[in-house]
Amino acid sequence: MSIILRSIQVAHIMGVFIIASVFLYNLNVRSESPPADTQNADSKPGSSGALSVVAYSEEDGDEEDGIITIEGNGSDDDEIDETLELFEPTDEWKAVKKGQKIPPGLHVRMNLQTGDKEAKLMKQTEGKNMERWDAGEKIGIINTEKKRYTRDELKRALKDFKYKADIELPDKEHEEEVKQKFRSMEELKKIMEELNLNMKTEGQIVTELESELKQKDIAHDRLKLVLVDLEYYLHQIDNAKIFCDLGGMKTLIRLMNSTEEDIREAATHTVGAALQSNPKVQVAAVDTGVLQQLLKMVSVDSSALVRKRALFALSTLLRQFPYAQKKFLQLGGLSALNQLFVESKDENLKIRIVTLLTDMLHEYDHNVNQATLEDNVQAQRTLQYKEVPLRENLHKNGWCGLTASLLHSASGHDSVEKIVSAMLALASTCKEEFSLTRPKLQALLADYQKLAQEEHQEGSGDVFSAIYSAIQKLIAEVLRDDL
Repeated sequence: MSIILRSIQVAHIMGVFIIASVFLYNLNVRSESPPADTQNADSKPGSSGALSVVAYSEEDGDEEDGIITIEGNGSDDDEIDETLELFEPTDEWKAVKKGQKIPPGLHVRMNLQTGDKEAKLMKQTEGKNMERWDAGEKIGIINTEKKRYTRDELKRALKDFKYKADIELPDKEHEEEVKQKFRSMEELKKIMEELNLNMKTEGQIVTELESELKQKDIAHDRLKLVLVDLEYYLHQIDNAKIFCDLGGMKTLIRLMNSTEEDIREAATHTVGAALQSNPKVQVAAVDTGVLQQLLKMVSVDSSALVRKRALFALSTLLRQFPYAQKKFLQLGGLSALNQLFVESKDENLKIRIVTLLTDMLHEYDHNVNQATLEDNVQAQRTLQYKEVPLRENLHKNGWCGLTASLLHSASGHDSVEKIVSAMLALASTCKEEFSLTRPKLQALLADYQKLAQEEHQEGSGDVFSAIYSAIQKLIAEVLRDDL
């Protein structure tokens, strides 16, 4: 508040200085010329002429035609030409010739449009309140109606000037109102310190959520909210590792066996978030029995949504993890997926199952073909994938026929592309089953050939061209197997 008052005081003082400066300026410049009866002064030797300053009047039109200037009879700028007659003024503005002598007591101005000096007589009314001013070599007249101060008087007034607080100071009620609306710097500092102290890292949040998850008396709604929060944080690899080190996987397995469907669904979704691209958590999940729990939920859970979540978590566990894939086959994972495939009426879910198996086949082919003695890590991975006989087990569990059946019910280009890709991955294993799909493949080939041609003509991409090429390759594989 003191800063605001001090600013007002400074502004008040500056205003007074500005007004005083303008006053001094007017005192020095705005004086009037002597009356006509003082013309004898013009003939005195050493006289420099009359000082003539004219107040503004609308009739003069000074703003448009020129400016009023201080003019003497014998100015230094214009040498007087004695051959020229004395300027004869009139009531109207009249041009003054260069070097022509001007009588005192006239209005004089410079015409900005023509560049000429002009003069005219003063009006009768302008001399009523005038007094003669004589200061030796400088003479003139002053207007007695306007109060005038000398320069010394103004200096003394400014020197003795003291600020008086005539501004009404705010009362106590106003001060209290301001204090309630705005906090002091001390209060703000305390709040910032408290915020810094209460700031928690994601690791600390995960630790607190995991501890709360273990509470047996936790309310249903709160438990579900904790699982949702964990699902968000466990997408981060480091957070998932912290959760796993705290033994969180065992707690999630317990919740995956809950009698409440929404709790089973939320817990399974949280497991899937923690497993994504996180080898350490994947190993811990297999060691703690998460794989067995997921296979059970995929095959026998009564909720379609829970089974869908379990498939998601299973896919995050198996991808790029040959050890889990081997355990998956040993635990009858293909049979569990077979049961889900047959019982589900969701075509998209069936395509997701086939896509998971196709990705595992591509992983196998890629890593087995990448065998090298120079890269010890890759050589170790190759040995691990060779212990996963996925193709043979797919054929034994009837996946050739299940995959081919999807071709007849496929709707949409994305579905056709994924099914054809799966059939290509199994073409060397599923000879008999895929040969039965040749009529359907030929029809699809004709359709996508037309779409690819239109796509090429429009230059809109190569989506249909890629599907057309894949169908061509699949037909060639099936025909070659028949031959």
